[in-house]
Amino acid sequence: MSEQQNFYLKYRPTQLEDMVGQKQVISTLKQASLKNEFSHAYLFSGTHGSGKTSSARILATLMTCEKVVNGKVCGVCRSCRAIHDGASVDVKELDGAANRGIDNVKSLIDAAQWSPQELKKKIYILDETHCLTKEANSALLKTLEEPPSYLNFILCTTDANKMLPTILSRCQRFNFTKISSKDITQRLMFIADKEEIKIEESAANIIAKMARGSMRDAIGYLEQIGTVAAGKSIVSSHIQKYFGLTDRLAILNIIKAIVTDNVPLILDQVNDMIMASVDPKQILFEVTEMLRSIMVLKAMKGDAKLIDLPDNEIQDLNKLGESIAMPQLLKMSHLFSEVDKKIAFNINERWIMEAALINCVAILRK
Repeated sequence: MSEQQNFYLKYRPTQLEDMVGQKQVISTLKQASLKNEFSHAYLFSGTHGSGKTSSARILATLMTCEKVVNGKVCGVCRSCRAIHDGASVDVKELDGAANRGIDNVKSLIDAAQWSPQELKKKIYILDETHCLTKEANSALLKTLEEPPSYLNFILCTTDANKMLPTILSRCQRFNFTKISSKDITQRLMFIADKEEIKIEESAANIIAKMARGSMRDAIGYLEQIGTVAAGKSIVSSHIQKYFGLTDRLAILNIIKAIVTDNVPLILDQVNDMIMASVDPKQILFEVTEMLRSIMVLKAMKGDAKLIDLPDNEIQDLNKLGESIAMPQLLKMSHLFSEVDKKIAFNINERWIMEAALINCVAILRK
């Protein structure tokens, strides 16, 4: 019996059009394919789970596929099959975090001296390139300066600031942004449908928010809860209980209680979440995120283009914002900036959290 493939690998995109988010990246790479004009070195930078390695593999197939049509690879030629299976002798992937030394890079460079064996190009995908040692970076730089015509590099990193400026200057750079909760939710609903997992869209949205822009993490969470649910319909409360998350309605109630000077309600909502094993720091984070959304909405005069939230929640926050002045929000921001330090030196995290929330009420009283 063959081992079941996990969701992230099973639903990994193989075409540019299957990528979620990253519209600018997709558009530029498609144009390069249409013109058959590829750079000898690319740098994909961005947070983990944003699609860098998947895009690198798709780009590798675009460079080598025997039947590319309108920016789409055929998916059946030996190049497409070998790269998808990770079995191509001419397309090598190296994890810079695990293989960061000069010897690892030198072995790649030595192999680069030989022409491709099966495909029309040799392509090296180096993940977490910023982790390479100084000596390894220097060796890589020499090859990047004068690469053979058949050789292409695709460097991926979560921290481009740690890379040598001389390497950065020799790459065509692409910045991968965090994927919006809305886009992640749509992808999760698609996968759930394929896997016959019954999940409400609101529950999928909670998973999307928990992933904080990482498609990889979101799909992993869906697979976890799908296994636990075992055929049952998944609702928001299941997600919150299983992962120990805050209840969005409870957080909204806390904000409402701050606005209406209702300290008992604040303490009641906090107690319910603590009893549900929610971390006090997580409660504080969600409160500050909601207050930050109110601040942005006020600054943008109600325009929600910078807010990654469902429409109904945006309406609630816009309404709450009418009762909070911008100077008061800024005071709250300063208040919460000190909370982490206080928690670090106090044995009672809950007390510090409750005091911070009550202090928000005091700010609005003035």
